[in-house]
Order: sequence, then structure tokens, then C-alpha cells
Amino acid sequence: MTGRAPLVLAALLAPAAAARAEAPKRAPSAIEVDRDDAPPGRTELGFDGGAPVFGWGATVSLGWLERPITLTAADGTTLPVRRRETLALGGAVALGESVVFDARLAAAHQVGDRLRPGEPRALDRFVIGDLRLGARVRVAGGDRRAMFIRGELTLPTGDEGDFAGESSWTLAWQLAGRLALPRGITAAASAGIRLRGDEVVIGDRLAGDELHAAAGVAVPIPPLRPLWCEAEQVKLVAEAAVALGDDVGAGRGPSPAEARLGVVTLPRPWVAIGVRLSRGLTDEIGAPRARLSLELTYRGAGARRAAR
Repeated sequence: MTGRAPLVLAALLAPAAAARAEAPKRAPSAIEVDRDDAPPGRTELGFDGGAPVFGWGATVSLGWLERPITLTAADGTTLPVRRRETLALGGAVALGESVVFDARLAAAHQVGDRLRPGEPRALDRFVIGDLRLGARVRVAGGDRRAMFIRGELTLPTGDEGDFAGESSWTLAWQLAGRLALPRGITAAASAGIRLRGDEVVIGDRLAGDELHAAAGVAVPIPPLRPLWCEAEQVKLVAEAAVALGDDVGAGRGPSPAEARLGVVTLPRPWVAIGVRLSRGLTDEIGAPRARLSLELTYRGAGARRAAR
């Protein structure tokens, strides 16, 4: 498996080096500032770390986002989006043990200023997020250790001017590794590239293509009767995610970093609940002051059979 990894990663990242920078098409403009990459249908980490999908899964998630974007200029500081509450619906379907397809769509309520100089219209309070379609393929390994390739297509729904989506399509793919350690501990990491159909100007930043990476670990908490009786039922989760914006000469894209802590519990084999609290580590667009998310996932009959 390790011999193939460098070749696969090189194939994933090669288009970034070959891509030519284009002039910004919108100035000023806006992008999706909520960088929630949690894949639906599994509830484990805040990114796709190869968690299994037993037939199918459906997820309802609630999110609270505080100050995901702050712009400072000579005339003062503005908060284009000060706060956002999000409801997202998503699902995943597995084809055998190696292929998973998923989809996610979110709607939100938000408050904040607006980045349209001279435009009197206020920031839209109720917005629809972009439609996110994903596919994951296991390319090597098995249950204990495995390597995956994930691709993700985002289709705009028209709310990019209110920081709730992109002005064009985005395409991302990544290489992910997953390792099952002793005592029920799981570790995962991913790295890849995200391409934007448009390069847009936001304040002094030029948002375009970017590299992104994430890493996380899930550790079982010792059972405490009568709250729960099995170590695998409750896990403490810690993870970090970072993006590196492309430097095209006219400006560098945002490079947000975020740290997350959470708890994932399985009260029943077919029900998973996850709570995550996050904080941005950099003063960049997309690195929130704080983020709180709650996920509820109902898993298919395959989850019951796997638990037996």
C-alpha cells in the first residue's frame, strides 16, 4: 500500500501545478465561508477519513457559526457574516465495501454586514447553501488500514453574494488514509486540492484554487455505568483542518486553519450522534471565532448486522 501512495498523491496534486491563473471575474464578490466538510451518512470526523457506510445512512445536522469572516480596512472593521445557524440534510449510499456516494444540502439563517459597496440591500437573512455531491473509493487495504480517494463536486445555488455558496462550481479530490489502532482507537488523515471555477476578490484576498488537509483521532472513553456499558459506544474526537490558498501574483487566497474537539456516541448500532466544538487558529476568511455542530445519523440495516 505504501508503495502506491506517493504515485496516487502526485496524480491528485498534479493539476494544481499545471493550472493557469486567470483574472478575477467578480470584484468584489463572496464565497461560502462555512467550511463544514463533514460527510453525511456516517458521523465520525469532520472530514471524510474513510469511516464505513453500512448500506446507507442519513444525517440531519445543526450548526452554529460565529464570525467566519472579518474584514479590516482604513475606515474600520466589518463582519459580512457575524453569525449563522444552519440546518443540513444529507445521505450516503454504499455500493459494496469499497464505493460510497453521498449528497448534502444546507439552509441557514444569518446576520451580519454586507460586502457590496454602494449596494443598499442588506445581507439576506435566510439562504440556501450549495449542493455538494461526493464519491469515495477504497483503493488499497482492508478493515484495519486502508487508503481512499474522494472526489467532491459543488454546484452553486445562487447565494454566493450572501456568503452562503460559491459563484461557480468547485471540484475537490483528496487522498485519505485510515488506521485502526489497539484499544479501539481510530486515526485518519487526508490531503488534496480544491479547484474553483471562478477566482474572486474578497477584501484583500483572491480566492481561487487551494490545497487542503485534515487529520483526526477518535479514542473510546472507558465505560461509566449506568450511562453506557461498552467502550465503543462513546468516543472522544480531536482533529485539525487547514487550507493553503493559491498565490497567483495578484494576491494569495485565504488560508484558514481550524481545531475541533467532539464526542461521538452510538446509543444503538443504527443511531450515531456527534457533537463538535471548533475554533479558528488563523485570522483568515473561513476560520471562525467559534463553531458548534450537532449531527444525528440513522444508519441502514447493515449497521445492525455489523454490530452482531
